[in-house]
Amino acid sequence: MKSYLLKSYFVLLLLFAVFSFVLADPNLFLLKADWFVNFQTFLWRNILPLQNLRTAFFFALVLSLFLNYFLILRNWSKLDLDKRQNFWRFLIIISLPLIFSYNALSYDLFNYIFNAKMVVEFGANPHLKTALDFPDEPMLRFMNNVHSVAPYGYGWTALSLLPYLAGFGKFLTTFVVFKLFSFSSLLLSLLILEKFFSKVNYRQLALFFFNPLLLIEVLSSAHNDLWMLAPALLAVYLAGSLKKGTLVKLFLIVILMGISISIKFATVVLLPFLLYLILKERLGSWSKIAIFDLMSLSLFLPLLIERSKHFLPWYLLWSLIFIPLVKNKLWRNLLLVFSISSLLRYLPWLYYLPWMSFHLDTSKVLFWQKSITWIIPAFYLLLSSLLFLFNRRREK
Repeated sequence: MKSYLLKSYFVLLLLFAVFSFVLADPNLFLLKADWFVNFQTFLWRNILPLQNLRTAFFFALVLSLFLNYFLILRNWSKLDLDKRQNFWRFLIIISLPLIFSYNALSYDLFNYIFNAKMVVEFGANPHLKTALDFPDEPMLRFMNNVHSVAPYGYGWTALSLLPYLAGFGKFLTTFVVFKLFSFSSLLLSLLILEKFFSKVNYRQLALFFFNPLLLIEVLSSAHNDLWMLAPALLAVYLAGSLKKGTLVKLFLIVILMGISISIKFATVVLLPFLLYLILKERLGSWSKIAIFDLMSLSLFLPLLIERSKHFLPWYLLWSLIFIPLVKNKLWRNLLLVFSISSLLRYLPWLYYLPWMSFHLDTSKVLFWQKSITWIIPAFYLLLSSLLFLFNRRREK
């Protein structure tokens, strides 16, 4: 059981990495080596056109990943992952296939790269200029969202210059470096979350770090959300362990939250909680408060507004990052259910791929995406309520 669950999880993530190239943009070959061109062409010719097959395979793969994930959690005591070295090693191993996968479910990575390129090579401001202002740019062939300015803060634009410069102007190298940069945000978040435990509970950490939604959105799609969350998380830790009159820590908290909010604005909702932690005398043990539940809930609320585009899957990470510290079982389980429905939200998009569906009516795609996102958690809540009432009746 021990080796089977760990090996099968790696194999499933490897399958996702291979499958990701089925959805590679038709105007892009990451490698021009003959073997890769033949591999990519085979996927495009033999799997991509099969609408039902590609959708059913993704559905089965997501369910298998979550089943394997829950079995790892259920059999935790048998897996020897409570040791820090083993936990970190396993996380790194299962991350490798996704680091080298294609960013199949999002084009944001290309926008990160091009916005940094605007600054470094064109001397342009991506918050004022769009990709369409550079009509001769080869990346326009496979980019999305070329008509609008950078939707992120200046903090992310500045931070993204690091992996771009490390790519030395080569697209493939830059692509891989950005993936590794995203991987480093995962490891940084783990280092910070470990600090919240007097004795680290790695099973609780696995709720977040082994979650398929996190692994796919951060490592495969290379979203920048953990770069926003990591400094905010460290600010929360410093605020909770603040001693009276510690000006250095107060200064660091302000800097960290400034960095976080400058990357994406969502963590501004944590400011009242930070103020509470700073002002509260003798906070005591983390275990005596449910403030992390409230923080998680507060970061869930922005997902409901128009700016979040009706709950984009990777935005759930804002709330999910606190799941190792959440005490309310219902809210913790609901977040896990939302992580399943968030990945399954891709199914309608996958069925009606934009470049494969010019002849089809795609007007209902958003409706079906919203329905999948919300109906599954609603069904879970209904089932939980009925089970609760049934148990109460039995007790009486």
